[in-house]
Amino acid sequence: MSRLLFLVVVISCTTGGVIIASDVMSQHLREINITVGDDDSRSLGSLFRKVEQQSRFRFYYDKAVGEITGAGLGNIGETNLYELLERIAGDFNLKIAQNKHIIAVTKVIPQEPGRIIGRITDASTGEALAHATVQVQGSLAVTVADNRGHYRLNNVPVGRVELVVRYLGYVAQQVTASVQAGGSVQMNVSLAAQLTELEGITVEGIRRGEVKSLNTMKNAENIKYVLSQEQMERFPDNTVGEALQRVPGVAVEYSYGLARNVIIRGLSQDQGSVTLNGNRLPSTSAGYRTTDLNGILSNTVEAIEVIKTLTPDQDADGTAGAVNIITKTPPEYSRSMDAKASLGNNLLVGKNLYEVGLNYSERKTRWGYQLGANYMRSLRGEDRIQKSYGNYTVEGIDRENWLRVISLEDTQLKRDNLGIHAELNFFPNQDVHFYLRGNYNKYYEIQSRNNRNFVIGDYQSTDRVTGVTVEHGGNDRDYNRDLLMLSLGGKRNRGNWEMNGDLTYSRGLYDQPIYYNANFTRGGLSGAVDVSSLRTPMIALEGDDVYDPVAYTAREYVNRHDSSLDHDGQLTLNVIRSFRFSERDKGIIKFGGRFRYKYNERTRNYYRHVLKDGNFSLADFNTGIERDDYYQNKYNIGTFPDVEKMERYFRDNGDLFIDDETYTRQNTDPDSYTGTEYLGAAYAMTRFNVDKLEVTAGVRYEQTGFDYQGNEVILDEDGAYVRTNPVNTDKVFDGFFPSLNLKYALTPQTNLRAAATRSLSRPSYYDLVPWEEVLNRNQRVNKGNPDLQQSTATNLDFLFEHYFKKIGLVSGGAFYKRINDYIYSRSFQQVGGEYDGWRIDQAANGAAADVYGFELAWQQQLTFLPGFLNGFGIYANYTQIQSSFEVPGIEMDRTVRLPDMRPKVGNLALSYEKYGFSGRISAYFYETFTMELADTPNEDLIEAGRMQLDFSASQRINSKTKIFLGVSNLTNEPIRNYYGDGRPDNDRIYSVWGNIGIRYKPF
Repeated sequence: MSRLLFLVVVISCTTGGVIIASDVMSQHLREINITVGDDDSRSLGSLFRKVEQQSRFRFYYDKAVGEITGAGLGNIGETNLYELLERIAGDFNLKIAQNKHIIAVTKVIPQEPGRIIGRITDASTGEALAHATVQVQGSLAVTVADNRGHYRLNNVPVGRVELVVRYLGYVAQQVTASVQAGGSVQMNVSLAAQLTELEGITVEGIRRGEVKSLNTMKNAENIKYVLSQEQMERFPDNTVGEALQRVPGVAVEYSYGLARNVIIRGLSQDQGSVTLNGNRLPSTSAGYRTTDLNGILSNTVEAIEVIKTLTPDQDADGTAGAVNIITKTPPEYSRSMDAKASLGNNLLVGKNLYEVGLNYSERKTRWGYQLGANYMRSLRGEDRIQKSYGNYTVEGIDRENWLRVISLEDTQLKRDNLGIHAELNFFPNQDVHFYLRGNYNKYYEIQSRNNRNFVIGDYQSTDRVTGVTVEHGGNDRDYNRDLLMLSLGGKRNRGNWEMNGDLTYSRGLYDQPIYYNANFTRGGLSGAVDVSSLRTPMIALEGDDVYDPVAYTAREYVNRHDSSLDHDGQLTLNVIRSFRFSERDKGIIKFGGRFRYKYNERTRNYYRHVLKDGNFSLADFNTGIERDDYYQNKYNIGTFPDVEKMERYFRDNGDLFIDDETYTRQNTDPDSYTGTEYLGAAYAMTRFNVDKLEVTAGVRYEQTGFDYQGNEVILDEDGAYVRTNPVNTDKVFDGFFPSLNLKYALTPQTNLRAAATRSLSRPSYYDLVPWEEVLNRNQRVNKGNPDLQQSTATNLDFLFEHYFKKIGLVSGGAFYKRINDYIYSRSFQQVGGEYDGWRIDQAANGAAADVYGFELAWQQQLTFLPGFLNGFGIYANYTQIQSSFEVPGIEMDRTVRLPDMRPKVGNLALSYEKYGFSGRISAYFYETFTMELADTPNEDLIEAGRMQLDFSASQRINSKTKIFLGVSNLTNEPIRNYYGDGRPDNDRIYSVWGNIGIRYKPF
């Protein structure tokens, strides 16, 4: 019976080796000498019989073991029994057990490995530590926790293993887990913050957000930069567009002093993509693919990722890069509330601005939910001086590009931003997760533009002008930009498999229901002009009643309605299989696809209402607005038309007007279109570790189909409307887009990265539509281009990055992009065909463009300094870019930089954070760049370099409450445009704006 039990124990063992009864018996085995010859090792059975003859031991084994060939054992010669048994066990993967004088030999029965799952949290707060690393001690088996702090280690060998958990800014911790065959072990780990050891410094709020971002970046499979919501609080940035200007390699395009569109590594937003939780956001612009980032409040998001190298599971339309906005989610097994309110002022308009917001979330065992609403009203203004030029004969000498028009435009606007977001989560068990997520962002703006324009007829001398016409204009307009996204998705883990996916509907709306415009003029005036400062030229007209509203008349009034709607329906599916190909190395295989169907339409209605008889008098429609402080007190302006009153007059007296059909058809039909698109994509990729190298590689295939219907407007030789012809086009783009991302861990805190990827940029909707506007009088054709091809690019990236243990980063890298079929706006003279010799304006594919440069970044809390000084921190980044592109010109082709590319862009900020105080003064700057290309370099439009200085601060009152302050554009930095030959074009100022508020987080 004892022998039977002994054999059962042996057979149940799962790993090879020798099991002995006691140390005494082990020593006894070593004292028994055995001689093994070649004939003895023909099989293990013959070897065991030989040993039995030379000792008192009996062997028990089955037939399969006895028939194993003992090749390689014949040259052993003389040895002891213990060493012989060890060699047999190791060479033939056998289990050998000894009890007294019985030795049992069995084959090892392979066992299914187990898995370890758990969650990483902050020891003091219980908050999830997203993207913490969990590694099996002594191997390269490592995984990264997800956004909720959950991790999963598959294919873990059975037995006791040591786990090492690391997170930047926290003390690493080692724990022991016992893994059972085919089972799961729950190991939750809490980490303590390192900075609690320093007086007055804790990993709370803003710093905790920075820690999360740095860990995400360090452990990412590709090159990206991450801004957490807490980091955004460090700056006086209220929208996603404003926050993005702080990211290395990112510049922004301004709209009335606020960041609107992003330029990543010198390439405009239409050559990249903007996504919400990985799903492409629809367009909120008329005819283009761009999403106005002014429309998303930064307080509504959890984090923003700027992805600079793509992986196969991401959409390929990211030559510039991709901005991924991550929404808030419920915390694990806890609840959270965040309330915010602020009040501010814009010094240019002297009006208040305010913001309120409330976010609440809770997660219980199986259910979690999150609700939030944020509202902001901002009142802003712009003082703009625009100049244009003409040719004159002055005192008998022909003069080119002399000042012709001075336009003084006063704009005041009111912006309302509303962000509503909600999420419902269901966790049936630890391996299954379902969610329903909704996000709505509304951006509504009302603009009031008033302008006084001086149009110079002739120069009698260099400082005296005649034939001057003065225009007083009024223009009221509003904009709605709405974003809606609804997603139903889930994730399922089963063993080494994971499947996730979502079904998403999104809608983008651009709507301008109000546009009223009128210009009242008076001509025949004379006066003196002073162009000693061409940026702010002065004109003094003769006469006491120059601006008498009775003398200003108009015959027509314009209104319009412009609307664009973008609908997307999308299905995404991803499947992941983890594997291990050695004790140290592991990886995943991932494959999946995406299908998206889009409907896009634009409807534009322009109307010019002309009085049948007589004229309007400005005296009847005068707003009474007067400003004596225009453009830093340089001008007095006023006497503007009340266009809303004119609209009411038109509605009440429609029979007094006739409509200009030519104007209506020429400005309505070419800009109106409908169309559909589909995207079908499939990919396969792998990510694996070999020693310290992580490889992420794969390929993506995308096919995009278009079907658009547009309009062709024909005018006669006198410029009168003839007819509108409907036209349509359909097209298919496709291609394979491979990518390779490499990450080599020099140390646990230092990475070397390299990437080679392929990407694409699709033409704008409006550029693909086969619309056409024929201007016979001018012999000019404006048209779409249904023959456009998508641009494709090859991208190379290299990056060194080192993460400081006590919060911080220093990095430097270089990049190169080769863009084929680059899309640009082209103006050329037609040769041959129906419009031979005419000027054609349309988007076109050009020659290849090259973009290359380098990026540097340093952000660090200087905790190594003594005492008071260890509260200081540095945030700095700098990017330098070059590009080349050949464009046709009138005289000859020329090689230029790409439009909108800022050659140098960067940030520099000094912060102090200690004893609950956080303060920062920051500068964002960019170098002079080309905005638009013309036929000749002298006519290129340039924007001067600019640096904006901002300040922000907060003070914690208690553990739940803090007050904050933000001030933007401290130096009232203008935006200035000029032509290639130095002539000023636009000069705009926005003054200073800021707010002060309170934030309350009770739990």
